[in-house]
Amino acid sequence: MKKPVSFFKMHVCGNDFMVVDAMSSEFAVDAVEVQRWSDRRKGIGFDQLLVLDHPTSEQHDLDLRVYNSDGSIAEQCGNGCAAVLSAAQALKLVDADKAELSTLGGTVACRVVSRIPLRIAVKLCTPMAQPVEPPFQTSNDGYLHSISLDSAKDKSVEAYVLSLGNPHAIVLVNCVDEFDLGTLGTALQNHELFPNSTNVEILQPSSRSKAILRIFERGVGETLACGSGACAAVAAGRLAGVFDSRVDVQMPGGSVVVEWSGPQESIVLECQPEFVFKGILT
Repeated sequence: MKKPVSFFKMHVCGNDFMVVDAMSSEFAVDAVEVQRWSDRRKGIGFDQLLVLDHPTSEQHDLDLRVYNSDGSIAEQCGNGCAAVLSAAQALKLVDADKAELSTLGGTVACRVVSRIPLRIAVKLCTPMAQPVEPPFQTSNDGYLHSISLDSAKDKSVEAYVLSLGNPHAIVLVNCVDEFDLGTLGTALQNHELFPNSTNVEILQPSSRSKAILRIFERGVGETLACGSGACAAVAAGRLAGVFDSRVDVQMPGGSVVVEWSGPQESIVLECQPEFVFKGILT
């Protein structure tokens, strides 16, 4: 690094980020550095590193690179996109109350919904069956799949598999607190059907407009919240016929609102990004 680089520590419902402005200062990073910075005892501590860079096309305001805490690259980050718009405004990288972000998972449109409290709407892509990148290796059609497991207790699991630019496997359960998410998450993330792993969510519908969710993120482990995970869960619930179009999703770190009209339509996440502190990398 040729000169010190500033960063923000931010979070949405406890889903925390290190946000770096690579437009104002030259910035390069490797997996070892990401792992060191993400350490919650010896480093900054975060689920994802978000790097804001110059747009590579005229259709976008910013390019966004996302790294998981283990140094692996993520295609998408719903809560992170909300944090990026808030940080970009604080850094005066964007003038308007909206921005088009270019990610590996596609274009994400963000806009400010309210100022006090700050709430940002993040328009993600249309949920897709059988994600191609990263792949889900099945010849079956549709969203719902029976996946065989090696566990002696659970021989198979019914999961909704879909993509929001990044992969998700969602399992509907009666009670998220009584479910062994760590075992299921590890089994699915290492399953041969997911050669590039997957995010895993367990979903408890509590009404037509309310959900309880726990998330086991690819490259991170269990997290307090996940924006794209919340969107994937609502999409799965809508496909299962248990949700209306607007759902309040309660996660261990807090709640977000997800709205989805149905297949062929984009899905929208509404959440509240918050600043924690500003720091300098030397």
